[in-house]
Amino acid sequence: MLFPCVWSKSFLILAPMIKKEQDPMGQAMYHYFHYKDTTSIKVNTNITEGEELPVSHLFRKYSEMPFLEKEALRLVKGKVLDVGAGSGTHSLYLQDNGFDVTSLDVSELSCVLMKEQGLKNVICKDIWTFEAEVYDTIMFMMNGIGLVKNLEGLQIFLEYIKNFLSPTGQILLDSSDIKYMFYDDDGGLSIDMNSAYYGELEYQLTYKHYNSAPFPWLFVDFDRLSNIAIKSGWNIELIYEDDHFHYLAKLILK
Repeated sequence: MLFPCVWSKSFLILAPMIKKEQDPMGQAMYHYFHYKDTTSIKVNTNITEGEELPVSHLFRKYSEMPFLEKEALRLVKGKVLDVGAGSGTHSLYLQDNGFDVTSLDVSELSCVLMKEQGLKNVICKDIWTFEAEVYDTIMFMMNGIGLVKNLEGLQIFLEYIKNFLSPTGQILLDSSDIKYMFYDDDGGLSIDMNSAYYGELEYQLTYKHYNSAPFPWLFVDFDRLSNIAIKSGWNIELIYEDDHFHYLAKLILK
């Protein structure tokens, strides 16, 4: 299943914060947290339709997290920036374990919820207008790196994010190679090699009567991520990959 984080901004045109009335995911999290409403978020993309994201998944405790996320949290060091922090599930674990965490999100409702749960440093801004501080770990969990929207945006972003990283710092991110979704029943691969990269998707989210505007999101396979990262002056390491082509990567500056 292809579920994005809560980011939806362009890498070239600065977008405003996601307002409450235009934030299906934020509304779903708010209703779940305050009223125990378990209505799922409906997820449509240009290649899938009708998938549902259980809101409880966004509030999972450490014991409920998959191995990939636990491994990412194990690798965290120093001062942390959690980009697209959402409900704050990763930030809360890190804060509870003594880390200095900044939780960054563009959703007004997400930021309200994170503060209500006791997170100390919540900032409601997008990464492009956030005033640069230096961090030892920058996290993009739940495919948060998809905010770059396409491969060109990824290259631009990997240059830009250097402003936020200490000389010995690291980026931890996960993504997926979604090529498997383009195989037919006979095992043939139905990708138009003359079209845009198959991991560049368009999303729309719905929760009850709340609908997001369509927004672009990137899923990038590790080989392409690695090639772009190396050209941009990064060393990259594949930390873990599961049976469904979902992987965790660590990037450090050369």
